[in-house]
Order: sequence, then C-alpha cells, then structure tokens
Amino acid sequence: MTFAALSPAALLGAALAASLAVVALYLLRRTPRTQVVSNVEFWRRAAERSRPRSLFATRVPWTSLLVSLLIALLLVGEMGDPRAGAGHSGTTVIVLAADRTMAARDERGRRRLDDALSIARATVQADTVSGQVAIVRAGLRPEVLLPLTHRAADADRALRGLDADDGVADLSAAIELARAIVRGTRSAGRVVVVADRGELPRLADATVPVLLSPVGSPGETLAVTAFDARRDPLALGEYHVRCELRSYSPRRGRAHLVIRDRDTVLSEERVSLEPGEVITRSARGFSSAQAELSARLEDIDIEGGRDALSRDDVAYATVAPVVSTRVLLVTGGNRYLANALSANPSVELETVDGLGLQSRRASLSRYQVVVLDRVSPQPPLDHPAQLLVGAVASRALRVGAELAAPRVTAFAADHRVLAGLRFDQVQVARARALIPTADDRVLVRSGRDALAIARDRDGARVLALGFDTEGTDLVQRIAFPLFMHNALVWLDRREREFHSWQAPGEPIRAPGSSAVVLTPSGAARPVRGALYDTASAGIYHTADRAIAVSAAEQSGSLADVEGARQGRRGAPATGRAPVAVLLAGAILALLCVEWALLQRGRLS
Repeated sequence: MTFAALSPAALLGAALAASLAVVALYLLRRTPRTQVVSNVEFWRRAAERSRPRSLFATRVPWTSLLVSLLIALLLVGEMGDPRAGAGHSGTTVIVLAADRTMAARDERGRRRLDDALSIARATVQADTVSGQVAIVRAGLRPEVLLPLTHRAADADRALRGLDADDGVADLSAAIELARAIVRGTRSAGRVVVVADRGELPRLADATVPVLLSPVGSPGETLAVTAFDARRDPLALGEYHVRCELRSYSPRRGRAHLVIRDRDTVLSEERVSLEPGEVITRSARGFSSAQAELSARLEDIDIEGGRDALSRDDVAYATVAPVVSTRVLLVTGGNRYLANALSANPSVELETVDGLGLQSRRASLSRYQVVVLDRVSPQPPLDHPAQLLVGAVASRALRVGAELAAPRVTAFAADHRVLAGLRFDQVQVARARALIPTADDRVLVRSGRDALAIARDRDGARVLALGFDTEGTDLVQRIAFPLFMHNALVWLDRREREFHSWQAPGEPIRAPGSSAVVLTPSGAARPVRGALYDTASAGIYHTADRAIAVSAAEQSGSLADVEGARQGRRGAPATGRAPVAVLLAGAILALLCVEWALLQRGRLS
C-alpha cells in the first residue's frame, strides 16, 4: 500500500503528532476517583480529597485512550490518501471501449462497460500515486475524456454517467490517439486498453507499449441483422419492407417480431430460430406519406439461456415522401421505355421525337431528367441529368466497335443505379462498346468492353447504355422498372431514397446554415450544416425529413473474450474497494464502538 498525498516521513510525523495530542489530552483530564458516601457533605469532602495534586495522579481510562489513539492514527492514514499498490510511475493513458457490445449484460445483469469502468478506476487509483493518467473513450470516434492529471478525483468525474454507443468502436484510432498523448509527454509511458476483445489491433511500431485488459463473459443473443424499406415503383405511395434475423446462440430461440410505422403495428409474427440460423421476412402493400419504421424482437426466449444484448433487438428505417420527377423522353417510338416510365407513379412523362426536341431546348430546365433513345442531338444538350439508351457517338460520349452477343461478365452491384439488381443473367444480342473517360464508372462490362457507364462531373450526371431496348431481354424482366426507377433517382440526385437508414456516426445534413435536429430522445440540437453526434440509434428529425440511424448490419456474436476469465490483464483487478473507503469504514466503526462503550460506562 502507498500514500499519494503524504510522503512516508510526513505520514510518520503526523502520526506521532496525533498520538502525542491524544495522550496529552487524556493525561490532562481530571477524573475523580469513585467514593461511596451517604450524604452531600461526604460528597464534597470526597471531591476535595480526590482532586489530583500532580499530573501523574490523574486516572487514565486506558480503553478510551487506546480507541482514541486508533481513531487518530486512522484519520492520519486517511489524510495520506492510501492506495493499493504502487502503480506505474510514468504516464498511463487508458483506452476505454464504449461500443454496442460493451452494453451486453452477464447473468447478474452487470454490463461489460461496468466492469471496464471498475478496471479504469482501479488503474487511475494506482497510477496517480507517482504518475499521471489520461482517459480516451473509444467510441465511434475517439474522444479524450480526461486530459493528463495527477488527481484520481478528476477521473471519477470524467467517468460518471458514461454510456456505450450503438455502433462499433474505432479502437485502432483510439489507441493511436493514446500513443500520441504518451509521446507528447516525452517521458516513459504506456497505454492500457480496456475492451471486450481477445487481441489488440496491429500496431505500426512498439515505441509505446500497449497492454490489453479484456472484459466480458460468454453471451448469446437473437438479433435483427438487416432492416430496410423502399418505395414500390409500380404502386403509388406504397412501400415494402425486408427484415433479416439471426441467432447468435448455440440453443434454439423464439421471439415475437413486431414491425411498426410510428405507433401503428404493420406486422407481427412469432419466429423460431435454430442455433446460428438466419431467416428473412418481407412484407409489402403498406402506404404512408413518410414512413418511420422500426423492427423489434420482443419476448425473447432462449432455451436454457438468456438474451445478453438488447441493443441488437431493434432496427430502424424510413421511407422518404414521394417526389414527382418530370421526365422528357426523346424517341422515335419505344414502347418499353414509354411503358416503364409511365408506369412509375412518381414520373410526369412527356414524350417527343427528335424534331420536337428542338422546340423544347429553351425550356429544358423544366425537366429533372432527359431520356435520349438512340438520339444524338446537334448541338449536344446542355442538361445536368441525361439517360442515353442505345448511346450514339457524340462530343460528350465516345463509342467503340459494335459487339455481337456480348456476355455480361461483371457489373457494379455497389452502385446506386444497380442497387438490388443482378445483371449476370441478362442477355444482350447486340451493343456498342462505350469508351469511358478516367472519371467514368463502368456499371456493366463484357470482358474489357464497357456496356454501361455512369458519369458525375462538373455538376452534371450522365448514364449511358451501349445497347437499346430491342437488343436485350432486360426489358422483359421484372428488374427493368426498378432499374429505370433507380436511374431516375440517381440522375435527379435523390440518393437518400436508396438507403432507408444510415449507420451510427454518419452525419445528418440539415438544411440551411442554422437548423435544429430532434434526436431520438426528443432533445433539440441546434446545428450548423450537419449533426455529427449520431452515436445513438433511432429516428432523427430535421425540418423537412426523418432520418433513421440503425446499427443492424453491425450486429455480431457475443463470444467469450479469449483469456478474460483467466485473468490476463494489464490493469489492477476489479472487485476491491479503495483503501481510503476501507479506512473511512474502519473509523466509522470505531466511533460507533466508542459511543457504545461510553453509554455502557466502560470508558470511565
């Protein structure tokens, strides 16, 4: 045990001074001897005779003296700020993981984060005896909770009320921040990582030692691992939802899946999952001007176990309001394009031929998207959103050789135009190879030849297809209306309709230089341009829309942390009360004993 506030010499001096003071007080006490008398006169005479004539004639109550001496010495020890262990003598930076799995609870209902906080406090208590400590919170973004300090009380205040984020912690960035703090002191130091991990991320160098103090015990959970929704391009105002569930348990589990739009229940179903099973549920036909959706697992029952993490039981999604798109179709006659566009309830379609285009050049700004079907107008159109079907060579687009029956060998499934679509089975009878520029994105490829490209440059977007509707069976597939819908949404820069949610930590853009965003808890947050603090999952609201923040795709296993239960750690063990608290309890107990003995007359 060490003392942080007093040196050993000062502590010894204070103990001697307190002992001398207590002894002197007891020696100076004048306690009369007990005399048995029968009247008042005898009392007076007895008092006169029992009055001490010298210092050593005073009667000393030894029990009371010893108890008081012990209390005084314990008070001196309390003043010395006792700590268990000597701790690290240099700089210690604690990296505290605070992501969604740290909210998992054990069989006692204790969170992993609670264990991590205990380890952090114990480390601070030990290392501030002769060193300095800082604390970095490893959440979605690294955050310095506590700058370098020599006082343990500062850490208690910094850690008070700490909660976990709903996303995955950027542990590598937090460790690098902690190592930078140690390097900045230009002295010996170390980094202690407290996390529910089995191993540390790979470090660039070993100039600053990093120790792992793992927390956590085995856990099992049923989770919502995917939840999204989107408008039906063939049904005005309607949308459909898709929900994926997964079992991270070695035992069978059951739950009640409830999908809601605000407070209205859209769907509810009792589901059963075998160990490790993944199931998907879809529903369609729902209608709402702007849907605010949640999918929640309720009444979870795992045979012989328990669900350790409640944060992965719910996911969120939104469906944006229907936005009308004015489209100008320039074609010599194409029923496939005309039908696909006119069937979309959000499209206001106007169809003209090449000659009719000339009369509308001056008013092209009225249209959000212009579709050119095997047309190459001269001069080229000056419009920021163009869809070129059966692209023809022009100054804006270079076209290569003609291809006979090209086979689709690759397609950009991650591009928003092809979201949810597969082109590997699409048959193309004939096409012209497109020659992309350096900043074009090839969407569909046949070997080295590009069949479709997307361009976003200088504020204008162009989507070009090297084949027309007569040279492919794409128009006969159910994917064609969805492809046309995606193309219009991308060209019109309405990307938020592609994703019904965003991950925790992604900023929420707010209109105007000064706006207010309502958080899921209902708190109003004034922002300038964007809200970056989106660590909590839920539905956020700006002036013109609702935004879902969901961590469903970040769900994962709550497997045991390797070595955690074997005591492999880089910080003091948890579960022991601070020495100062123990001393304070001992002082309080002795004061109670002294009071009890005094009441019984044992101290006279």
